[in-house]
Amino acid sequence: MSNYGKSIVLAASLLLTAQTLTLANASADAVCFVLREYEGKIALMEEGCDEPLAVYKTPISSLYPADAELLKEGIRLKNRAEVSRLVEDLSLE
Repeated sequence: MSNYGKSIVLAASLLLTAQTLTLANASADAVCFVLREYEGKIALMEEGCDEPLAVYKTPISSLYPADAELLKEGIRLKNRAEVSRLVEDLSLE
């Protein structure tokens, strides 16, 4: 392989490494949320935190049993759009 070819391979390798590091950092910086039961109520938590961001008035007992069971374990959400969609789907107030 010529020096020119080696330079292209090296440049491509460095670019791929830089993109991989950028994606890894973006994932690490992304905030994830968990909607779960908290002290008998439904709460939105930031993943890894003990204090809720929001506590909803809707009693967990008013939900379908399958939904209530999922909330006991916690439903992980990737972003605020997913949070909004699930809060609306569950009709949480």
